[in-house]
Amino acid sequence: FLLPITKGSDWGWASGTTLGLFLAAVVVLVLWGLYELRAAAPLVDLRTTARPAVLFTNLASIMVGVAFYVVSLVLPQLLQLPEATGYGLGRSMVVAGLCVAPLGLTMMFTAPVYARLSARYGPRTTLIIGLLVIAVGYGGGLGLMKAPWETILTSVILGAGIGLAYSSLPALIVGAVPASETGAANGLNTLMRSIGTSVSSAVIGMVLANTAHTVGGVAIPTMRGFRVSFLIATGAVAVGLVMALCLPRTGRAAQQHVQLRASSEEDAALERAEDVLRGFRGRVLDPAGVPVARAKVTLIDRRGRQAGSAVSADDGAYELAVPGQGAYVLAARAAGYGPLASAATHSGEER
Repeated sequence: FLLPITKGSDWGWASGTTLGLFLAAVVVLVLWGLYELRAAAPLVDLRTTARPAVLFTNLASIMVGVAFYVVSLVLPQLLQLPEATGYGLGRSMVVAGLCVAPLGLTMMFTAPVYARLSARYGPRTTLIIGLLVIAVGYGGGLGLMKAPWETILTSVILGAGIGLAYSSLPALIVGAVPASETGAANGLNTLMRSIGTSVSSAVIGMVLANTAHTVGGVAIPTMRGFRVSFLIATGAVAVGLVMALCLPRTGRAAQQHVQLRASSEEDAALERAEDVLRGFRGRVLDPAGVPVARAKVTLIDRRGRQAGSAVSADDGAYELAVPGQGAYVLAARAAGYGPLASAATHSGEER
């Protein structure tokens, strides 16, 4: 898929090689999907991935990956181009690196900000805020390319937005999949971000190459190419924002950032059922005894597979049917709370 994107302008977008590779990419993707759907232990559970909360998060992740890599490709080249070009800033590689360094530093320092925003408003809202900040960074960056300090300002704004967006993605994934699938789901989400950066590298490389001037046999990127690249990043952010707005609302995060407990035990994640005939029933409460609504309760069998799931009601009540006799794990998770789990056994009696 990436090869024809990179070489399409050289081979021709309608050439047999380009179209053939695009077709081959689709065929491989479909065959892989069919294999994963039939595998007893798939590398990626595509049925879970197709859930709206997971699907739209992964699509937004691709767009965030695209936006992240564009600035890394454009600003260092702009800073190092000779001033004789009329737009290059003529800085050394070291100075160029220092000017772009605030991008990573700001991403790191936004972690505490993300924690507070996510706890108060939820990761969905934090993702939307992050994407809006990225859009401001790229929109303003179109006119901030004339001095090193302007590139630093652009890096700071983009770093803040990318940091907020990246921090939100794992929380959205964890809140949307069963506890037994969080590892695979987050791994796939990381892959989606990598796909975004790979596509960004291919597309922006093509744009800069096709808009370059040749001087003395050397291709030099132009300001037009840089601005088109920023516009592409802005478009990717706009698509990501639409994906984020399509995410299901999970409600406002709880004010208390503490772990869940059960109504019957101080240290248990869930209340065990008094009557195993009906399966597992109980209520999800916080340490103050306040019911936790919309908590995700997952039943996991001894093989680590999901055997059932439920969402707690407004009064914290949940009920899970049990497929048969045996040992299980009940796991609870809710926005603003740490996940907890406890063992439970079903006798299999029908009475």
